[in-house]
Amino acid sequence: MARISTYQRDTVVTKNDKVIGTDSSGSITKNFKLEDIAGFLRSTNAVGIATQFNFKFVDSSRDVQTISFDPIAPGDTFDNVTSFVLSKFDANSNNVSEYLKTYASKQIVIVRLDDYSNFGLFDVASVVDHPTLSDYLTVTVTNRTNQGSFIADKHYGLAIFAEGDKHHSHTQGSASATWEVAHNLNKFPSVTVVLSTGQKGYADVTYTDSNNLTITFTGAETGKAYMN
Repeated sequence: MARISTYQRDTVVTKNDKVIGTDSSGSITKNFKLEDIAGFLRSTNAVGIATQFNFKFVDSSRDVQTISFDPIAPGDTFDNVTSFVLSKFDANSNNVSEYLKTYASKQIVIVRLDDYSNFGLFDVASVVDHPTLSDYLTVTVTNRTNQGSFIADKHYGLAIFAEGDKHHSHTQGSASATWEVAHNLNKFPSVTVVLSTGQKGYADVTYTDSNNLTITFTGAETGKAYMN
């Protein structure tokens, strides 16, 4: 084989270019397309990205590093998805279930790795062990926005969707001693009240749940409440 330095240098790299290597099954020299190498790295999580894991959607038999429906079924558009099943194990048989469980109560993005225009944003309600499949998790979600679908044998990246701290403002135009606020922040926010007089308001705040709260005054008031 000629010395590497004697080969002509190609400065325009394309997905169809090839490199030389040795197959793991023996000592046979083979060529590998860059497109295929990239596909391997993408589908196996061989190159890790913090907070992201990649899964292949399957509509027949489940395996490691797969995403599927329960019961198992063909692909569907993201706006119809309310839950799915994830393998607890990646392609290297590492159990990543505890990390995946941190997706609960967070917003995630799901994107097809060979077409980033195919994506969906979801609020994750829960990530729990599947009741009958010991090697799998059940993920329950609510769709926020989408432009895509699950397609059999395509690979998808799942990652926490980072966004700025969420906030909400409530305007109380009619005087009331009780302000009912639906902030939909999916958290228990801090609350600051500014009365219509320009003064800071002092009141009791009761959290109904992570998306609703009640502000109670000693008398009827108007103004604004800021939550973050």
